Amino acid sequence: MLSALFIGTVSGYLYASSKAVRKTVGALWQYRGLDVAQAFPGQSSVTVLLLGSDENRDNQKRIYTKRTRSDTIMLAHFDFANRRISVLSIPRDTRVHIPEHGTHKINSAMAIGGPELTAETIREWLHVPVDHYAVIYYSVFRRAVDLLGGIDIYVDKPLHYDDNWGDLHVHLEPGWHRLNGEQALGYVRIRNVDSDLGRIERQQKFLAAVKQHFRHPSTYLKLPQLLDAVDENLKSSLSYGQMLALAWFAKSVPSHNIEMATLPCRAGRSYVYADEEEARELIDRLFHSSSSSRLSSPIPISTIQ
Repeated sequence: MLSALFIGTVSGYLYASSKAVRKTVGALWQYRGLDVAQAFPGQSSVTVLLLGSDENRDNQKRIYTKRTRSDTIMLAHFDFANRRISVLSIPRDTRVHIPEHGTHKINSAMAIGGPELTAETIREWLHVPVDHYAVIYYSVFRRAVDLLGGIDIYVDKPLHYDDNWGDLHVHLEPGWHRLNGEQALGYVRIRNVDSDLGRIERQQKFLAAVKQHFRHPSTYLKLPQLLDAVDENLKSSLSYGQMLALAWFAKSVPSHNIEMATLPCRAGRSYVYADEEEARELIDRLFHSSSSSRLSSPIPISTIQ
């Protein structure tokens, strides 16, 4: 009796104090327990463009996000029918044709026309049906990691870098670390110690660590604050309930059914270029192998080189 009263009191407090919790309860009713079949009726899969937004600063180091480039670019394919998730990372310096704007690095699409233009560019370039997008800003990334109590990561080599203008400071020695928000941001952003491909590898490693972190029951006590932080600082074409449904689906997918890959490419002087043959095979496998109609003709990746 006392335990039921305690649970009811805590639940009532969370419901009253958190806007995100109230929205979550509404989504649970709307989508019958966050069922992806209810959140995405008639769809056997969904592809979401995930963008990490760069930060601009004025001469007083105040952050503003207008016309910022995308520092992180990932395509996440949620295959509901086969309970699989595929994540493709795209190097930010990849040379592409941006519709009506000519040839640029792909991260420029965000600054030119926002996430919508980035999605359009990828659709035309890779022939992948980008259904939705989600943009996360670095400020909420830091706060989310801190709210989770830090993320455990094994650092395999020294990471040391200071950028006073960009306010990026990283000082990590090899070994296990519980990264706070500021350290985690440096870990996933730094590329001066290796390359953009090295940074992508760390970003994928970080995502795997976050999924592992959510296996701890104590994490769920922090969800109200976490949901509020994300809800206020995330720009997405997905509804709040759809995002929760995808997150719930991802939690239930076993690790062996999650594949993370990087677009095969070769380095140039100012750009990186997609490797036509390897990229075609990878994209076909990640995004089209579960569909009834596989690609009947090659993806013209070579047209951007």
